[in-house]
Amino acid sequence: MNNKKGSVIKEIRKIRGISQQRLGVLIGSQSMVSRIENNKTEPTDHTILLLCDALNISFEEYFSAAFGKKKTT
Repeated sequence: MNNKKGSVIKEIRKIRGISQQRLGVLIGSQSMVSRIENNKTEPTDHTILLLCDALNISFEEYFSAAFGKKKTT
């Protein structure tokens, strides 16, 4: 797994002032948030979209932060 994925989620969550527990409530699983942030599991596309919505960022912003480039369509 690309270690930046979990780090990006954790960083944005902290910037937004959202606890891991609160983010878990918003996406349906606090343990999933923990596993993603600690690089124990790979988030599905659906989970990434839920995280983006909960963190109020676009998928493109997440993709750019996680992979260091803009998503092309």
